[in-house]
Amino acid sequence: MIHTARLMTAAIAASTVLVTGCSVNSSVQTYTPGLAVQMKDMQYWTHKLALSIEAGNLELIDFYHHELEEAVEDLIDSVESYDGFPIAELTESMLEPALETLEDRLDEENLQGMRTAFAGVVQSCNSCHQVTEHGFIRIGDGFGNNPFNQIFTR
Repeated sequence: MIHTARLMTAAIAASTVLVTGCSVNSSVQTYTPGLAVQMKDMQYWTHKLALSIEAGNLELIDFYHHELEEAVEDLIDSVESYDGFPIAELTESMLEPALETLEDRLDEENLQGMRTAFAGVVQSCNSCHQVTEHGFIRIGDGFGNNPFNQIFTR
């Protein structure tokens, strides 16, 4: 009988937590990664996009282009500025047009055009790094064996 009473008390306590827990969750804040983490994610998707272009896999190209676009949108929505530089504005004006050009070549299923457009994406990244005094971070074309899609030499 004591065991049953304890089980009933535990059940009532659990029910109370479940019922009141809904109102407590309204104060939970969403995690927003910092600029470096978001750049890492963009670099990851960019590299997979490059390798997909190199392989000529249109389905993968479309998938990774979409993932990269989402990462770019997340960056624009969450990092207005950093160290006094207008990150969202620069991303919108430099990277988004390059991604749109790549998407146009993808819609045409033009693999050579995609390689050329992808070079424009990489150039927009490197140009933005120059403008924001981070020119020492240079992104590569993403083709080949470099697992980081970055140029480490001076």
